[in-house]
Amino acid sequence: MNLQRPHALWMAVLAAVLAVPGLLGAAEPCDRQCLVDVMKNYLSALVAHDPSAVSFDREVKFTENTANIPVGYGLWVTASGGPEEFQVYAADPLAQQVVALVMMKENSGEDILLGVRLALRRGKVSEAEHHVVRKDQLHSMQNLQRPRPGLVEDLAPDERTPRERMLDIGLAYYDALTGGDGTLAPFARECERRENGGTSVGGKREAAKPAADAPQFPPPGAVDPEMMKLARALAVAPNTCEEQISTGVWAYISEIRNRRLLVIDEQKGLAVGFSNLYHDSLLKTIKLKGVPGVESVPAYQGTFNMPAIHIFKIRKGKIYDIEATGLVLPYGTKTGWE
Repeated sequence: MNLQRPHALWMAVLAAVLAVPGLLGAAEPCDRQCLVDVMKNYLSALVAHDPSAVSFDREVKFTENTANIPVGYGLWVTASGGPEEFQVYAADPLAQQVVALVMMKENSGEDILLGVRLALRRGKVSEAEHHVVRKDQLHSMQNLQRPRPGLVEDLAPDERTPRERMLDIGLAYYDALTGGDGTLAPFARECERRENGGTSVGGKREAAKPAADAPQFPPPGAVDPEMMKLARALAVAPNTCEEQISTGVWAYISEIRNRRLLVIDEQKGLAVGFSNLYHDSLLKTIKLKGVPGVESVPAYQGTFNMPAIHIFKIRKGKIYDIEATGLVLPYGTKTGWE
């Protein structure tokens, strides 16, 4: 009796099973277009208030504005329309993650700027994250009518930056911000940063408005007369991404911790960072460098946290566009993803 034959037959059958993709339930990885399609289907399901239209993993984690809540709550109840023409997608096939930044409607038609991150496991959505900025924290609706061309165009192969370098560049931005040194990140001279729709550096900066003058979106109504000095300093500070950071105007950002997650889209040249900015108000005076006629200004004294999304357009190793969002939440608020 040949005892080796059944064993050999079993091994042959196992090899055949493993050679057939998906036969054991392991889904094929989603390519870039597949990930974007998953996101668009997710947004449609959101407006239809129908979580069953999304292929969720058996174990799924969902947050909205840092709160851990069950799928089916939050925007799953209040979303009422969209996405509108303002749509930016970044898909990372290697990490099986996709991000969207879109203008939507909720309730009876109120505008919201919505950032969404989805992560897939075995072809199903295992993580979903909503970052909802409502109208009282939006700075320029005109800039949110349609995305800047750089954020949606494909890059030619000779303009692309290797994935690992894109990761380094995205992380370097946070180091530049907290270090007050714009040379730590490779900014293009033409770099323009927008925050909740408002242009904060590069391009044509909007005229100062009392409730939105302090950088990084302090709570509406929190700007006192002393803070207007900081607003005026920003208005005359150098108007490039590198030089503005190097003046020190962002020194009142205490630290960026808990999270510096990056999603990389090499085809579009987009690196998308998720972070949590702490503002502890311990700094009382900001000493400025290179701001004509202004040596120092009062630091913003309100304490708050700012979960933020930054979309960086990276071309030939330099940052050309930054589209940022931020939420004003109580100091010490966690991201929900610790």
